[in-house]
Amino acid sequence: MSAEYAKLAATDGTILITGRTGAGKTHLARELHNLSRRRAGKFMAINLATLSENLIESELFGHERGAFSGADTRRVGKLEIANGGTVFLDEIGELPLRIQTKLLEALNSRTISPVGSNRELQLDVRIIAATNKDLKREVEAGRFREDLYFRLNTFEISMPELASQPDRIVSLAENFAREASRLQNRPFLGLDPGFQHALRGYSWPGNVRELKNAMEYAVALNGEGPLEAASLPNYVRQGRGAALQEKGTPARYFPSDYRAAKQEFERNYLQEVLLRFGGGVNRTAKETGISKVTLIDKIRRYDIDVPAIKYEAHMAAKAKVTA
Repeated sequence: MSAEYAKLAATDGTILITGRTGAGKTHLARELHNLSRRRAGKFMAINLATLSENLIESELFGHERGAFSGADTRRVGKLEIANGGTVFLDEIGELPLRIQTKLLEALNSRTISPVGSNRELQLDVRIIAATNKDLKREVEAGRFREDLYFRLNTFEISMPELASQPDRIVSLAENFAREASRLQNRPFLGLDPGFQHALRGYSWPGNVRELKNAMEYAVALNGEGPLEAASLPNYVRQGRGAALQEKGTPARYFPSDYRAAKQEFERNYLQEVLLRFGGGVNRTAKETGISKVTLIDKIRRYDIDVPAIKYEAHMAAKAKVTA
């Protein structure tokens, strides 16, 4: 990490990280947390683009038992869980205006109130937000509150394309390869010169996510000794990053981690089906062909908030009746 980033980590101000999808915004946010005075506290990352409006509110602020139809238990929000630590709000540009207002009030007052509660809880978290959108344009278009933009943008970090940072490519690759070696129970003996040369010669259109996947692949295929270029995917060794996109069109990221992509799809699919059937587990199991036991297991595994889904379905039905 650069000296400039290290100085920002030492402060307690909010940080806005901008850059393309996959540029490593989450990785940087975690590094900033680990170098901050809050490193002993929790680091909570929330991808706002994957949640509906009511799920976002419950995820951030929590809700009380009985706050809405289906809220059978109290849910503690991520802001409360992370007290003393850092909350990373990824894709902040996707935050609905109503929740933007509530978040701004929470940041200004340093308190939060769970849905359905009059209690005020003290808030002691550092907020790091990230977006791949131009928030100034979002403000001009009326889709993002100007006051929240300035509140989040105490410090701004613009993440450049990974291909423009050859030294960072090697540094990140080493970190990812070391972690992959640990998970695969293999020794990590470094990156040989040919491996590093191949990394620098590829354009990395998928940015940091693509690099991480490539390191997992290389560790799995490499023999004994330092990682060699022969263990990299063919397209990396041949430097064909730019050829993966049509001429004149923006680079697109295609995840090579099939399991992660499948899990993300399954979580989103189950949330949508549950919403369609008002949060009913029995009906969802019947319509999807998944056994109730398996469905409940997946709901727990993916931390799907069924009470919040029931509330969203209830509000949608109510709005339809009154329309």
